Amino acid sequence: MKIRIALIVALAAPLAACVTAQNIRSLDPLFYGSTQRTAQQYTECVSAAWKGMGVTFTQQPLRDGLELVVDGSLGVEAVLSASTYRGKTDVKLSSRLPQRSQPLVESANLCL
Repeated sequence: MKIRIALIVALAAPLAACVTAQNIRSLDPLFYGSTQRTAQQYTECVSAAWKGMGVTFTQQPLRDGLELVVDGSLGVEAVLSASTYRGKTDVKLSSRLPQRSQPLVESANLCL
């Protein structure tokens, strides 16, 4: 029985590392909001908060904004997208590990 479990884990681990930002973005958001700040201003606020918590992430441009991608040991863990349209920035945070993302959600909410 233990050998079966070990085999399943060994086979599933490489597949988990294939999770991309696009996969995470397609999940239901844990957090959604709007702000009058620009996408640049908003992501700067969130970046500072996440750096203070020791979160490792990268910033990537979007067509009409920016996104912060949180990488973990098994691939992308969370994606925060901020898109500006007509003076309003819509924000969406999605994660494959909702229970571990609560501090990220709190920071994203405080920066609105």
